[in-house]
Amino acid sequence: MDHFLFALNALMPLLLIAVVGYFMRKSNMINGNFVSGLNKIIFYVSLPVLIFVTLSQVDDLGAFNWPVIIYSVIMLTVISLIGFIYLHFSTMNTKTKEVLLQAFFRGNFVIIGVPLALRLGGQEALNIVILLNAFLIPITNVFSILSFKIWRPDHKMSFSAFKRFVVGTLLNPLMIAIFLGVLTLIFSRQYHAFAQTITFVPETLQLIASTVTPMALIAVGAQFQMKQARLFVKPIVIALLGRMVLVPAFVFVLALTVFSFVDFTGTWPAMIAIFASPIGISTVAITKGLQGDDELASHLVLFTTAFAVISIFILVVIFRGAGLL
Repeated sequence: MDHFLFALNALMPLLLIAVVGYFMRKSNMINGNFVSGLNKIIFYVSLPVLIFVTLSQVDDLGAFNWPVIIYSVIMLTVISLIGFIYLHFSTMNTKTKEVLLQAFFRGNFVIIGVPLALRLGGQEALNIVILLNAFLIPITNVFSILSFKIWRPDHKMSFSAFKRFVVGTLLNPLMIAIFLGVLTLIFSRQYHAFAQTITFVPETLQLIASTVTPMALIAVGAQFQMKQARLFVKPIVIALLGRMVLVPAFVFVLALTVFSFVDFTGTWPAMIAIFASPIGISTVAITKGLQGDDELASHLVLFTTAFAVISIFILVVIFRGAGLL
């Protein structure tokens, strides 16, 4: 019962905020234009700031567990490739493929992953998640951008098209935030000295970053329509099985088989937070910003977040029973 209450307490606040957004839209307190503007704020302001703040918190490069980091990067890449191959040969339309591909690799590393790791493993697990995020956030954002390029009918492999893609990728607000965050890693001593002296700068950034979760969830809930959910049954089922069942099963079973030369001791809470978390809330804003099907993305986020109450509960019971948590 304690494990179930833990998962319930960790995830229900997120679902309830989305429900608030749903009823705000139903009661006409907010409209489609408001939700569209909210998604733009998240994509261009709040989410980049959150990414920067997360990366800037990494101040001990010596704490990197390189075998676990390398394993996580490889797993994320393999999962993305498997998802791409499956979707490439499916009969679903392009807009559905673009969103579904993100479901395989874009977990809620920050908004759910960070507090989840803290609850499961304390400060040590939190530090590991932040270190993993420093490597996985850039990869997931590049993969997200690629997912909206590979199936577009106007996609060409000419030099000019490749140049536009590279420039567009580098100037993406999420990538700019990552580059700035990496700079704080390189000049961490100077940055932290600055942050401790000019405290209003990091405090302002932290306040902006804290708006991502409530704004994103309100936007997700406001875009949810029960009638529309019936149109997305197939992608919802694929997302639930893929993200919430097959991905963690694949990653954790393989991790246990290579345990002899990769030491995962103390990293399991972080690994659960990374690979068993539901689809990232930011997927909606990113999909909207890249002219994708943000309604489908909203439904996938809501359904996987709800299902996570069950799947994370089961994982916690299994890992605690095996003495790994």
